[in-house]
Amino acid sequence: MLKQVLGEFLKIEGVNAAVVVGRDGFVIESAVSGKVDIDALGAMASTGMGTAEAMGKELQKGELQQMLVELEKGPIILSPLSADELIAIVADTTANTGRIRYDLKKNKERLIAAL
Repeated sequence: MLKQVLGEFLKIEGVNAAVVVGRDGFVIESAVSGKVDIDALGAMASTGMGTAEAMGKELQKGELQQMLVELEKGPIILSPLSADELIAIVADTTANTGRIRYDLKKNKERLIAAL
C-alpha cells in the first residue's frame, strides 16, 4: 500500500522520487523514476529535517509542517509523517511545487495509515 501511494507522486510531472525515511536516515520505502541515490537522500533528509525542527523549537515557531529546499535543478520537499518517519519528494525544474505540496497534504493521512 505504501509503495502504491508513493507511486502516485511519480504521476506528477517533474517528480523523480518519493521516499519514506526513518528518523535514523534509513529508507523504509521508495518510488523512483530516474537516477536518485535514495540512501544518500535518506541520510541527508533526516539530518536536514532534524535541523529545521530544532530551529523551529528554538525560535518558538511550533512544529515543522513542511520544508521546501529550492535548488538550481529542482526542489526537494520534506515533511514529517510521524515521530519516526518523514517523506522526501525530489523533483526537477518542470515540476509544479504547489501541486506537489497540495498532493502531499491531501495524501498525508493515507501515507501514515500505510506505515
